Amino acid sequence: MRTTLLLVCGFLFTAGIGLHGQWLKLPTPGLPRLPDGKPNLEAPAPRTPAGKPDFSGLWKNNSGDRYYNNIAADLLVSDVEPSAHALFTKRTLEFSKDSMETQCLPLGPAYLTTRYREFRIVQTPTLVLFAFSDGMHREIFMDGRSLEPDPNPTWMGYSVGHWEGDTLVVESNGYTDRSWLDYGGHPHTEQLRITERYERPSIGQIHVHLTLLDPKVYAKPITLSMGISLAADTEMLEAVCENNQRSRERMAQTKAAKVAQVPASVLARYSGTYDTDDDGTKHFVQITAEGTSLWFDYDGKGRELLIPLSSTQFSWAGAVVEFSPGAGNAMNIAMHYAEGTERGARRK
Repeated sequence: MRTTLLLVCGFLFTAGIGLHGQWLKLPTPGLPRLPDGKPNLEAPAPRTPAGKPDFSGLWKNNSGDRYYNNIAADLLVSDVEPSAHALFTKRTLEFSKDSMETQCLPLGPAYLTTRYREFRIVQTPTLVLFAFSDGMHREIFMDGRSLEPDPNPTWMGYSVGHWEGDTLVVESNGYTDRSWLDYGGHPHTEQLRITERYERPSIGQIHVHLTLLDPKVYAKPITLSMGISLAADTEMLEAVCENNQRSRERMAQTKAAKVAQVPASVLARYSGTYDTDDDGTKHFVQITAEGTSLWFDYDGKGRELLIPLSSTQFSWAGAVVEFSPGAGNAMNIAMHYAEGTERGARRK
């Protein structure tokens, strides 16, 4: 469980307007069906008249929060320029109060990894359009043009695409350095360049492989893969961000936490697998101690570095992870979110 603080989605339900009036349960036209009427999401992907995969449809990222929290999750801390890592830590400990979400600004590169924005792909021979639920859009030009070498920076950057067999390859540049790469706050320069490779192995899935290059900040390319799922038999609701300035002012007045120094021997006591309960939904958490670093893996999505606030409390993308001893060798874990607390105990 992990939600973006202060992101308010404005859904207006007025008297006399039912859910059926907003097409939320309308069957998606053209989808192959199983005998029970459900979509056959394993069916072959559709193709365009030119024989290329057709990516058109309503989609949602199903890869979890790991890269959205921390785009550099697979890098070593030493691979990140020291001032950039310090800025990421500072922003995380401030609960990302200056993030794009809290300021109601476009997410920029973070649209690629967030699961909090549905998007529709509209594909034509010369243009692929991404329309996001928050009203932003992105254009990928397929008409053979090249990226400008020195573009005017924008929130969404500039994108051109081409085909390599059945793979749609997208190259982008021109992102303003005001945007963040993730919710935690990793920065980038205007030299950022992103390559995306899209494959559609079935009607219900897109596989995306990303490479981000910004050698002024990151010693290695950031590479990652994600799964995107078709949102079948529903429609996209408008999600308007309403900037709650009072809440943001309270966040700014909150005293920022500081990074604590915790001995390796203390961190080692927390290692193990924990079973947790989130309002009846079962999850598991793998905690790994490596020297003076503590790693957190939620439901097998991949490791994320915890930032120590004290010997028992750690920051996980703004949420607080807390350990407490039980009887004997038992150890308990609690994840404190804005919405409540998820608790569990270490397996014996």
